Amino acid sequence: MLSFKTLLRCLLLPVLVFVITSQSTDPVFRQLWVLEGLWRMETRRGPLFEQWTKTNDSTLTGRSYRLNGSDTLILENLRLIDGPDGILYIPTVANQNNSEPVPFRLIGHRDNRFTFENPQHDFPQRIIYTIVSTDSLVARIEGISKGKAAASHFYYKRVR
Repeated sequence: MLSFKTLLRCLLLPVLVFVITSQSTDPVFRQLWVLEGLWRMETRRGPLFEQWTKTNDSTLTGRSYRLNGSDTLILENLRLIDGPDGILYIPTVANQNNSEPVPFRLIGHRDNRFTFENPQHDFPQRIIYTIVSTDSLVARIEGISKGKAAASHFYYKRVR
């Protein structure tokens, strides 16, 4: 028969593990979990989609794509990681950067605006996500391109 202390330890250990692991994720990263889902933006060339999945408490994976008839054209694969080097936004674009991932480090966050930067990247040097509401977000890429300041905005609405 189990002693009261042993029984108490057996019951409290899972609770303690849950509390420790749930607090280990950066609270700023947890704010980014709102990205999980499918987002759509209308363009002249048709709808553009961004889809995010929460892989685990420290990773979101995503992809940006466009539909061309019945074909899905993947524009970039995305990862958001809460790791030992901070929070990273890591896009991988086929036919750019030798199809290698390019990390952008979170350098600022305020009022649901998250700024990621990689000053060594050709363009963009900054990627900014602004979560307007649970159903609306704006992504912005900006930096210097061909010696001039440049930027593009992407206005998404949640599909699901």
